[in-house]
Amino acid sequence: MKIPENIQKTISTQDLHLIATADLAGKPNLIYVKFLKVYNDRQLLIANNKFFKTQKNLAANPKMSVLVLDKETGKSYQLKGGTETHGDGSVFEDCAKWVGEERIKESKPEMVPKAAVVLSVEEIYCGAKKIE
Repeated sequence: MKIPENIQKTISTQDLHLIATADLAGKPNLIYVKFLKVYNDRQLLIANNKFFKTQKNLAANPKMSVLVLDKETGKSYQLKGGTETHGDGSVFEDCAKWVGEERIKESKPEMVPKAAVVLSVEEIYCGAKKIE
């Protein structure tokens, strides 16, 4: 599913993002991440810098939900879909370069992600309403 431009903009202006996963038994896990961005108009890129339960959940059940809040309108958007984890290759290199560039801008020590997670967006909701 194509991510509408207004939601892409909201994602790009948000500092922290909430991501939810679940294990095979359905036990949920909710964390916040700093390194999440629009990778292309159908996918999000998330840096796995410190995942523990999230990494285990994605290995067993590769579904994820991301929540973003548009501070201007007060609307929230939930993006849901399947994920792929990349520990090497071009996607991982893109992710490592992006995280490194952001860390330099913040004058913080360089951090190299353990992996890159790509969320392919399958559904988007604004509140309870599904966006088609």
